[in-house]
Amino acid sequence: MRCTEAQPLLSSYLDRAVSGTEMHEISGHLDQCPQCQKEYALLENTHSLVSSLGRRQPPSDMALKIRVALSNERSRSSLGLMQRYSLRLENAFRGLMFPATAGVLSAVVFFGTMIVLLVPAQVRANDDVPSNFYTPPRLQLSEYPENQLNLDSPVVIETYVDASGRVENYRIISGRDDAEIREQLNRALLFTIFVPAQSFGHPVSGKAIMSFSHINVKG
Repeated sequence: MRCTEAQPLLSSYLDRAVSGTEMHEISGHLDQCPQCQKEYALLENTHSLVSSLGRRQPPSDMALKIRVALSNERSRSSLGLMQRYSLRLENAFRGLMFPATAGVLSAVVFFGTMIVLLVPAQVRANDDVPSNFYTPPRLQLSEYPENQLNLDSPVVIETYVDASGRVENYRIISGRDDAEIREQLNRALLFTIFVPAQSFGHPVSGKAIMSFSHINVKG
């Protein structure tokens, strides 16, 4: 076996991912070729360094950050779709209507189309439609025990809840605000589920206020 044939197989040879015949031929070549011996020694050293690093644990708030990024991306996609529909309607009426009335009629038709899209055409008798146009999010489930929070004073936060009832972001409006507090809040919010806000009977994103008041008294 020549160097040009052996060197591309050195990595597979190190991982024992070659056939028995290839392993025998590469082993014999390494015994006779100093240059390939150096290449193989470098591969072994790199493999040892990578193995010594071990596996890193993901941050505790990674799931929340991923949900925030996905929610932001969905919001941008929805906004882009509405802008395209608005532009198409505006261009269509510019070609059909007089310039003086085109803007007014475009606005009327656009908002009429929005209402048709947002409000269902028919409502069954057993549908639970709220009497108000909008209802805020309501806490449905919080599986994280509040006694596991280590707070020295109450903390009040404003949560941003997406249309599926998950917390996508929050801000602290009262209480201590530092990395330790936010790490505890991130863990608690991962296990928190809301009934999403309702607009015209459809789930939408909204805001809700939450208070964490468990205080750890040290004797």
